Amino acid sequence: MASAVHDRMPVILDPDAYDLWLDPGVRDAGAASDLLKPCDARLMRCYPVSTRINHVVHDDEGCSVPVELAYIQSRLFS
Repeated sequence: MASAVHDRMPVILDPDAYDLWLDPGVRDAGAASDLLKPCDARLMRCYPVSTRINHVVHDDEGCSVPVELAYIQSRLFS
């Protein structure tokens, strides 16, 4: 569930829909709206990534490389 990560969900299209979605000549809003349906969650993965994704100057595949989460101590004294 994407809401566990963020309150907004990007559009994830089936590859068969790319041409229609990107066609600048499409005038039928209904045809485009029909493409906006939830993506099958079984096709998605969730993993931590670097905070470098938070900076617009970084626009490359390095933004999606999985990273190890640092252990954060939850109490002052164990």
